[in-house]
Amino acid sequence: MISVENIVQIENISREYKVAKRDGGFAKFIFSREHEIVYAVRNISFSVAKGELVGLLGPNGSGKSTTIKMLSGIITPSAGKLYVMGNDPFKRRKHNAYNIGVVFGQRSQLWWDLPIGDTFYLLKKIYKISDETYKQNLNLSKKYLDLESIWNQPVRQLSLGQRMRAEIVAAILHNPKLLFLDEPTIGLDIVVKHQIREFILKLNNDYKTTVILTSHDMKDIEDICKKIILVDKGRVAIDCHIDELKQMYNKTAVVKLSLSSAVSNIAILGARGMSELGGRQWSFLVDKSVTTTGRVVFEVSQIAEVTELEIIEQAMEDILHDIYKNGVR
Repeated sequence: MISVENIVQIENISREYKVAKRDGGFAKFIFSREHEIVYAVRNISFSVAKGELVGLLGPNGSGKSTTIKMLSGIITPSAGKLYVMGNDPFKRRKHNAYNIGVVFGQRSQLWWDLPIGDTFYLLKKIYKISDETYKQNLNLSKKYLDLESIWNQPVRQLSLGQRMRAEIVAAILHNPKLLFLDEPTIGLDIVVKHQIREFILKLNNDYKTTVILTSHDMKDIEDICKKIILVDKGRVAIDCHIDELKQMYNKTAVVKLSLSSAVSNIAILGARGMSELGGRQWSFLVDKSVTTTGRVVFEVSQIAEVTELEIIEQAMEDILHDIYKNGVR
């Protein structure tokens, strides 16, 4: 049953491809008709509610981009059902296009020889965007993405960072309810990445735009997303809130403390300590299956006064690496 609360609903979809078998030499590969079935996506199900910020994650070849292409109506699933705003995105491609925005990091939707200002005006006509909406979205884009300086430049003269900012504006001019971003910050510098992240959060805050984001940059995921859907080998391995993921897989943390007086030895069960500056600074690697960071701080405070404290949790990148390597617990 289609839920009105979900802007995306996927039910047991698969996407398979026939690939010619290569064993047996070149001649057999050319003249034989033997094929094998390869699954890009296999029997996955998940849903995305209106206004959610979702990170669609997985190693290369896990099926992320294939899933986005199916939701965009570019390709169809081999089996299963999927709905975008209650509709089949492939059967109602035109209707779907008016309600979604898509940015593929390696593909452009801009006209190569036109200035970006002219490109945006053409999109206004194509999507039948009202003057008020067009002006409002351009003003917001100019404020957050610094477009004034490149407004009259042809797309072919733009740097990668400038082009990606323009790509995102092109995708949101018509106020899409759902925005797909496939590696939108790949190859960009820190300043442009920050601009894009701030803009996405602004869209979600002001227009309740639902965002599905794929990225190998964990800073993108942590700064933008509230929910994680992790796909591995074409299947959904994890579907949960990002805080839940950290709680489930965050095995270690580092506690750094500065003390009012030197301490030569501190022994705490479940925490491996190292001292600096003659015992006035301590760092503890905490095994969270044995103890807690709070317990470590408390035990140290019983020995000497703590003047400075820093707790560093395990990085999201390390957590995901552990999941990719060892599987889901």
